[in-house]
Amino acid sequence: MLVGRRSKLRAQGFTLIELVTTITVMAILAGLALPSFSAFVANQRIRNVSFDLMAALTLARSQAVTRNTSVSLQKVGTAWDGGWRVSDGTLTFHNQEAYKNLSITDSQDLGAITYGKDGRTVTTSTKFTIAPSSEVSGVSSRCVSIGLSGVPSSSTGAC
Repeated sequence: MLVGRRSKLRAQGFTLIELVTTITVMAILAGLALPSFSAFVANQRIRNVSFDLMAALTLARSQAVTRNTSVSLQKVGTAWDGGWRVSDGTLTFHNQEAYKNLSITDSQDLGAITYGKDGRTVTTSTKFTIAPSSEVSGVSSRCVSIGLSGVPSSSTGAC
């Protein structure tokens, strides 16, 4: 009686054909989603860099007011995409590493943005454009601008 009962039980699981079909369908769907996903990742990188720059500008402004002295955001190297440093000349408050495959330019071609003890920029106010270094479809640049009060703001699109 036990032998007859076992023969009626069926093996459970996937067959090799079902497994190959499922993997093939998943590969096709991943291939279709990859271009839009890479544009999403590029847009997020640009957004994160613009927020990093805004945070550094806000830190420089805050330290200038708190310490009652001038504090500068200085580019490291020849371009802003090489990174930047927030310092008052003796103390360094923040160092930012370089960004790869991104272009960060400012409208005045300045080497530093200096905040006075009142929280306003001593140097000419400028606008930063953050964009991919090579053209990518579906990816938009961002603009970080410094207002008259010294407060930075970010917006989508070129400056």
